[in-house]
Amino acid sequence: MQTILNFLIKHNHWFLFILLEGISFVLIVSFNNYQNAAMFTSANSIAGNMYETLSDIDRYFGLKSENDALVEQNAVLLNEIQALKEELKGYQDSTMLAEHVAIAGGRQGYRYMSARVVNSSYNKVDNYMTLDKGAAQGVKPEMGVIGKDGVVGIIYQTSDNFSLVIPLLNSKSNINCRVKGTGSYSALHWEGGDARYSYLIDLPRYAVFEKGDTVVTSGFSSIFPADIPVGVIDYLEDSKDGLFYRARVELFVDFTNIGNVFIIGNDGKEEQSELEKKGEKE
Repeated sequence: MQTILNFLIKHNHWFLFILLEGISFVLIVSFNNYQNAAMFTSANSIAGNMYETLSDIDRYFGLKSENDALVEQNAVLLNEIQALKEELKGYQDSTMLAEHVAIAGGRQGYRYMSARVVNSSYNKVDNYMTLDKGAAQGVKPEMGVIGKDGVVGIIYQTSDNFSLVIPLLNSKSNINCRVKGTGSYSALHWEGGDARYSYLIDLPRYAVFEKGDTVVTSGFSSIFPADIPVGVIDYLEDSKDGLFYRARVELFVDFTNIGNVFIIGNDGKEEQSELEKKGEKE
């Protein structure tokens, strides 16, 4: 304590000087309008800068809560977008379905179910395709599958929620077709290679058709209705034995880019199959 008192006594003239300077400053500001206004302006400027800095600091620490809120809003928007996509897909499926029912002539007994391709191949000898509908949705083996442009293939096997399709691009595929506008019928067979083409084999030589004619389903099986588009004749040649024609068919369906399809069910298929089996045994 004595040390502090000795320090104050020793430097008392400095403290007196500072005190007198402060009193002078207050008197000048208080009794002089110009200095008063300048002091007020400077104080406001300093206070404003301090408040702005404090506001920036507060806003910085508040960014986390704002970011959390934005993330929640984005999640809500994404869900709404997905719901709109599903609704739009439903409208598109309905339109495609109506088109194919019209193509099939609305034949009684046929029903259509939309499905989506979840896996497929097109560059092998025996290609397959997987759909997102299965036995739980009523899909059975030997149901037909069509796309927006025409025939895709036939259901081969099913699980509860998926089904395996033998598409036209498979050596086991054997779909009965005819040249539209003629009475010429033949099986469509894929020989590998280019995914754009398949072949009609054993076309009768007396048949009248030419390059550019449309190939459609014959309607002779219980799998596809008649007149579902398949492709167009691209090239004609003689068969190996020279007794028939062999026609290369450019397929309507682009198997390298296929998404939505329709599965065709025939309520009268089992009855027809049983009757035909009885006829074969006799």
